[in-house]
Amino acid sequence: MSVLRAGATVWPMIPSPPPQHRLPHAPAPVSWQDEPGTADRPPGPGFWAVTRHADALRVLEDPVTYSSLPGPGELPLVRRLLSGQDPPQHTRLRDHAARALTPGRVGRFTATARERARTLLTRALDAARATDGVLDLATAVSDPYTALNLADLLGVPHADRRRLPGRTGPHTLDDTTGYARRLVVHRRRYPDDDLTTVLAHNARLTSDELDMLVALLLTTGLAPMRDAAAGGLAVLARHPEAYRGLREGTAELDPAIEELLRLHPPLRTLSRTAATDTDLSGRRVRRGDRVVVSLVAANRDAEVFAAPDRLDLARSPNPHLSLGAGPHLCLGADFARLQLRVLHEEVLCALPVLRLAGPVLPSGSGVTNGVASLPVRAG
Repeated sequence: MSVLRAGATVWPMIPSPPPQHRLPHAPAPVSWQDEPGTADRPPGPGFWAVTRHADALRVLEDPVTYSSLPGPGELPLVRRLLSGQDPPQHTRLRDHAARALTPGRVGRFTATARERARTLLTRALDAARATDGVLDLATAVSDPYTALNLADLLGVPHADRRRLPGRTGPHTLDDTTGYARRLVVHRRRYPDDDLTTVLAHNARLTSDELDMLVALLLTTGLAPMRDAAAGGLAVLARHPEAYRGLREGTAELDPAIEELLRLHPPLRTLSRTAATDTDLSGRRVRRGDRVVVSLVAANRDAEVFAAPDRLDLARSPNPHLSLGAGPHLCLGADFARLQLRVLHEEVLCALPVLRLAGPVLPSGSGVTNGVASLPVRAG
């Protein structure tokens, strides 16, 4: 049974941010960045770029000073999402979602995720060997793997899954909110062992809160996971000695996954708004100023990470910020790590050598950090 309207899609992409939100090389740990206008966009007010790990933590862990509430010009729906709220409302809604997303519920996905990864890899390898010997690990394996895992977690009907979107398209947050509402109604009528069913039967959530929670999971649950999966494999493809170490058992997979997340965070930046006048590393930040944390830069802070540009699969400690920090730490972090571990295990079994067969094509924006294509040799 499908709960999609004809021609609709499940996971819309929030429009890419304007170029001015892409951080240039900052001359100081906290620096002011102007937002020059373009041919089709007026100049923006500017923002503070934060590149040092300690400053990034300070911003992300202090929701009183640095608010997640969107500005007045942003989409009204964004302001209602969990990611666009501050405590105590954020804390209450997050607690409801966290209680539904239990370790036991996450752990039950291991066998399903493994079978899915194995099936996708076998299919892609067979197709590659029948043609030019090249498979795209992003489009043929990691993209459908992460999308279908999320569909299982949320109880998306099988009839809707063939309409999972590509990386581009005129999708809107309104589409997702409407779909979330219909999915909630569907799971109230036809309950199953999934996260939407649990949330839909939580009497302490209003209808609006429930719709927004499911919409948030549909949007933020897919793209970052997809980009982390393909991004980590792309890093390994560029470091054959590290891949060999994982296959031979001289490197452990769990710390390796953390290092891959550090070097390829699925999000490049996180944005906050100063709720009051404050000082940040000697810079006077005014109430209402935008503060943009560069996760890429913070994850390579030499004061925190020795040889920060080097891939070190045994790096410990590894306090990367790729899954966020503070009250907005990734709600599905355990589910993300499970998916990454299973996918990498199956790739390591299926491919004795991970050899690039062409350029790795990036995707995304100043915020997202995706991989559009990851061509590798079948063997």
